[in-house]
Amino acid sequence: MLRRLPHWLEIVIINLLCFGPFAVRSILDLRGLHSLVLFDNKRALWIGGVELVCGTLALLFLRARGWTREGLGLRITGLQTIAGMWLMLASNIAIALFYQLVKAATNSDPGTATSFKATVSLPVLIALVLINPLYDELFVVAYNLRALEGSGAAFAITLSALIRFLCHLDQGPIAAVTILPLGLIFAAVYWRWKRVWPLVVAHGMMDFLGMMPSSQ
Repeated sequence: MLRRLPHWLEIVIINLLCFGPFAVRSILDLRGLHSLVLFDNKRALWIGGVELVCGTLALLFLRARGWTREGLGLRITGLQTIAGMWLMLASNIAIALFYQLVKAATNSDPGTATSFKATVSLPVLIALVLINPLYDELFVVAYNLRALEGSGAAFAITLSALIRFLCHLDQGPIAAVTILPLGLIFAAVYWRWKRVWPLVVAHGMMDFLGMMPSSQ
């Protein structure tokens, strides 16, 4: 029965299941946006819990539809791990340059609208880093780009980046010059090499370095 579902409906189901809860929360938080975005244990555990449930359901659904780990480009190797470290560095440099260009072009600083404070404990942060990067990159990038290959690179990459951006609207204007370009970079890298593990490594390192207790 599941295999007879239209391809477009599968794409809608996966994205609503995996990112619907985060998009809704992001939009609701945006309506009451404050100058301080607090990322604490409660929020981290909510994210991890939702991802465990929705990710499990999504994988079971995709498996019933005939998808495989290899089909999504998930393979862990030392070379891909090193590539992920370089991707993290290159992405941060590219986003920093883009940020400065936006500041110069608009004569304003998007980062002043909101500030970000992480108060996540180390055990919770480690747990989140083991779940969130794999969840995001597997579904928002690998799945969407493979599922939309026939629509062309521009459409697939843009849609992937927009879904990621939609789930981070609560961060305010800063998301437009950080999350959006990051989504485009990650999706473009996956489109070229069809490997998701470097994205997971880069994402995990960004999260850990940005929220580790000693960095606060």
